Amino acid sequence: MTSSGVRAMPFWSKRSRAQRIIDNVEAYSGMTVVEFTLSDWLEKWVPGLERDGLLIGLNWSGEGAVGYDLSPSDLLRNLEARRGLGAARDED
Repeated sequence: MTSSGVRAMPFWSKRSRAQRIIDNVEAYSGMTVVEFTLSDWLEKWVPGLERDGLLIGLNWSGEGAVGYDLSPSDLLRNLEARRGLGAARDED
């Protein structure tokens, strides 16, 4: 839960990052890493998180498993902007 009282669902970009949290943060001990494709995440998870009013926690790390929390709509907007930058670089 964030400092403002909104719940966040954590996700990591690499299996090893998630496993490090499971191995080192007591609140996550006993959990299992589940991998899925980016397209499944974008098509299934992100809309569900938006519908449920949850934030997306990205690559939480450290002893307290803390990091960036974004709304699903902000995450999608940032991802689209990044994709646009990549396309612009490809045209150069």
